[in-house]
Amino acid sequence: MTWRKTGVSAATVMPGTTREIMVDGTAVLLARVGPLLFAVDAICPHLGGLLSDGTLEGRRLTCPVHSAVFDVGTGAVLVDPFGFEPPRGMLGPVASYPTRVEGGLVEVDLP
Repeated sequence: MTWRKTGVSAATVMPGTTREIMVDGTAVLLARVGPLLFAVDAICPHLGGLLSDGTLEGRRLTCPVHSAVFDVGTGAVLVDPFGFEPPRGMLGPVASYPTRVEGGLVEVDLP
């Protein structure tokens, strides 16, 4: 694993919120669901929507551009932009990355 420091205090990502950060040139979206902190690509694979402008309800992250819905814990597509649920639809997942908190700061494992 290659843990990358983000410089972000875990305490600043409140439950039910997201925060876009750059980690070694990669746009990453941190999402807090209850006590859990997740990290996924910050850009929707459909048309490049900024997922930080989307809505987070539980683990469901909705893209603000065409309403695709992703699971922030796994990156899986829950609903594609046309309203299809897997296995139907053509949209791929967003990448998800393991997170950990060291000394109060978020670290992300990027490939």
